[in-house]
Amino acid sequence: MHQYLRAIGFSKLHNLKQINELLKDITSHPTNRSITTIGANTSLVQISREFGESYGISAVGEYDEDNNLILEHYFPYVIGTATKWEDSIIIEPHSDKEAYAGVSENTNIGIPLIFFLQNITDYVRNKWSNEYNRPLNQVTYGGLSTEGRILLGIDKDEEQIQLEKRSQKNRNRMIAAAKEGDTEAIESLTLEDIDLYSTISKRAKNEDLYSIVDSSFIPYGVNSEQYSIMGTIQDLHTLKNPITGETMYQLLVDVNEIPIDIMINAIDLLGEPAIGRRFKGSVWVQGYVYLP
Repeated sequence: MHQYLRAIGFSKLHNLKQINELLKDITSHPTNRSITTIGANTSLVQISREFGESYGISAVGEYDEDNNLILEHYFPYVIGTATKWEDSIIIEPHSDKEAYAGVSENTNIGIPLIFFLQNITDYVRNKWSNEYNRPLNQVTYGGLSTEGRILLGIDKDEEQIQLEKRSQKNRNRMIAAAKEGDTEAIESLTLEDIDLYSTISKRAKNEDLYSIVDSSFIPYGVNSEQYSIMGTIQDLHTLKNPITGETMYQLLVDVNEIPIDIMINAIDLLGEPAIGRRFKGSVWVQGYVYLP
């Protein structure tokens, strides 16, 4: 069973029989169906069933030469609401199934951001028809979480906010220059990191760490698409799964100027979410990439 089904309100599914009944209902009454040819007499199909405005379950498989549907895998999803423009997005296939990971070079977090591609058949179709090999730059990020907590926000005045924005832009420019081999930029970034580490070490003796660091984006676990995330809640919605009646929260979280819509079951969230407060938890990051 997919561990993130509980994030969209299916926490009471405990065995394969229940999963198969749910998948049968999804394939019989889909909200969306996307098909593309991948070989002689073989078509790749992605069938999705929405349970709310922005979340659902997607099943991926093939139609064989006798037009029989053979499911390969499925995944729960949440579609992001905020579009992010990246310098470049690279798509790489998974080794064990017809699934793909997106990789975006994001200077805001200083590491490549790896996410699970949601619109699989759209990408496969585009890969063969995109004769000009146009670059991919536009994506909406979503994420599913099975454990999270709410932290108070850090109070900042307008001057501090503007100063942080200018500092982040300057850091992004230095990171871009460092990637091009600029030794001065590399030295500046190194010294900046040393100063930051020294400052945090001194303040941590007398202050809580979460009052010093207001956001973070850290790889988590063995799955390359999982991260430990902390960021400020920009918007939130309380949702109810129409089948199970379970309550979920959809939180638009700003993590180092990266907007991610995170969905979590209410039973897995510690604390009361509110705009301006912070979310901290482990998240499976997904992305819907806009194709040329």
